[in-house]
Amino acid sequence: MKVFFLLLPFLVFSQQQVAKGVVLDKVTNEAIPYVNISILESTVGTSSDDDGSYVLSIKDEDIDKNLHLSSLGYKDTTLTVTSFTNLKTIFLKPLTEQLDEVVITEKFKEKFFKIQPYHENELYGGFGMGKRPWQLGLYFPYDSSYSKTECLKEISVLLSKGLGFKRKDSKFRVRLFSVSKDSLPMHDLISENLIITASKKQKEVIVDISRFDIIFPKNGLFVTLEGLAIPFNEIQRTYTMFDTDGKKTKIKKEIAYVPSFKAFLSEPGRFLVVHYGNGKWWKYPIPHNEKKKQFVPAISLTLSN
Repeated sequence: MKVFFLLLPFLVFSQQQVAKGVVLDKVTNEAIPYVNISILESTVGTSSDDDGSYVLSIKDEDIDKNLHLSSLGYKDTTLTVTSFTNLKTIFLKPLTEQLDEVVITEKFKEKFFKIQPYHENELYGGFGMGKRPWQLGLYFPYDSSYSKTECLKEISVLLSKGLGFKRKDSKFRVRLFSVSKDSLPMHDLISENLIITASKKQKEVIVDISRFDIIFPKNGLFVTLEGLAIPFNEIQRTYTMFDTDGKKTKIKKEIAYVPSFKAFLSEPGRFLVVHYGNGKWWKYPIPHNEKKKQFVPAISLTLSN
């Protein structure tokens, strides 16, 4: 089977400086783990580690840009890169607004319904994380056939082998979002951090969300996968570069972050895929030009009554 990964090349060489610090809760002064930190309009980013600490290498050409910090349960924050490099402690303000209202009902776990938008023979390659944190999401519309099994029970995510590196244990975050008027992710439906640790041999991760007793919203929802650029996920990736004539030019090595998520191919426009970058959500149709199809993350939902 052919393997295709969506990777971002990093070919610019320049001087750089290293920013180090810690991200804290502005109210409690407690460390905030897994904050995603990205320089806007660039391919540079990192995430805070378990203790809230971070390290970010900044190129000279990015010093006049802005930097964006985001984390579940906290207000997004934008700073200039210059001010960021001068800070050793960054405080994030907790969100005070309430989560979207969700319907809670009694569950009996007698009936189950799995929403799996793909077939095994449609699996093809995957989405690679690259060198910065990012989010990838899939929209699940509501259907009247769910009426007797409307409670969200499990999220299933398929992991891919990766390209140019050996598989290793990895961590990523799973989030559920309500839907905006623009058909993009809006508010978190779950306030708890769902940090998933996958072993290097795992092909599928199943996340139990039944304890939240969430009824499937009538306007649908987004399931998103959030990669973390932390030392635990760091790998050295090696791949071969080719010129325009298809001749091998050199072997490139670089630091990147796992995991990679499995994809499937679908007819264009059938599924709504979104991506979070530069501080906002985008609709993210990735075409396979040869097959004239679209790459979609292999995510499924299991419902219960």
